Amino acid sequence: MNFVKTTEIFESCNGRTANTCYFYLPASGKPRAVVQLSHGMCEYVERYEHLADFLCGRDIALIGHDHPGHGRSAPDAGELGFIDEKNGADLMTADLRRMHLIIRERFPEIPVFLLGHSMGSFVARDYLSRWADGLSGAIICGTAGPNPAAAAGIRLANGMIRRKGSHYRSELLNSIAFGAYNKPFGPDLPTSYEWISSDRELVDRYAADPLCTYIFTAAGFRDLFTSLERVSRPEWARSVPAGLPLYIIAGEQDPVGDFGKGVRRVASRLIEAGTRDLTLRLYPGDRHEIFNEQDRETVFAELAGWLESRIR
Repeated sequence: MNFVKTTEIFESCNGRTANTCYFYLPASGKPRAVVQLSHGMCEYVERYEHLADFLCGRDIALIGHDHPGHGRSAPDAGELGFIDEKNGADLMTADLRRMHLIIRERFPEIPVFLLGHSMGSFVARDYLSRWADGLSGAIICGTAGPNPAAAAGIRLANGMIRRKGSHYRSELLNSIAFGAYNKPFGPDLPTSYEWISSDRELVDRYAADPLCTYIFTAAGFRDLFTSLERVSRPEWARSVPAGLPLYIIAGEQDPVGDFGKGVRRVASRLIEAGTRDLTLRLYPGDRHEIFNEQDRETVFAELAGWLESRIR
């Protein structure tokens, strides 16, 4: 292993739970940069240890926390997929800020890059519109384009909350959010997660992981849709600093990004808003988790190349 791993906790901005955070530091003890991770829905930071190993081999640290209601930040299984009673979208962004300030306190002199994947990319994009000044760049991975259905999803989730409670787990909401994702990849598939990756071993491992396969709570879906709706507004792109380097990456076969079309729309909006340093890379044949795809070594190497050019 190229890294030394430590875990800590910090109080969430909700004032009632603690978030588990992970520090993957180069074995050399001298990181030249930090990548701060904002992971996706129904997953957790430790799923990125292979990326951490790759980056730490180049003296780039990976640091991040499990979002509230995810991984080891969830107090128990009943809290998985529950972020906050009232305002989980803002909470996730605020906790990302708290994690960033911890990183800055520990490593005040080196560049920090924010990496957001999937739902974590919505949170990261919201963060960029508020606190991008402390960053040297951002990597937006597996994101989604503007989706007019997000507002309807918020209303439906709020209706579920009123009738069933914030912790209710709705098969209907889950089906609306993910039900169509697997269909393009063939009939009679072994799991409902083939849209995640074309790597069969990875999909099987994901399907067997109880920290990945739970159904989000109604409040969690409300917060997911709220984050997406917020960064889908036309004014979002104008709120991102024009000089911030951005690396937008996704699989061309990722249904979350509408098979590349939604990702291109995000990039186009940013360019139209004046972004001066934007790189868009879509990987042919890759699905949602490009860091867990069969060509992941290429994905890693190109990410490292982008980081190196900005570190210098």
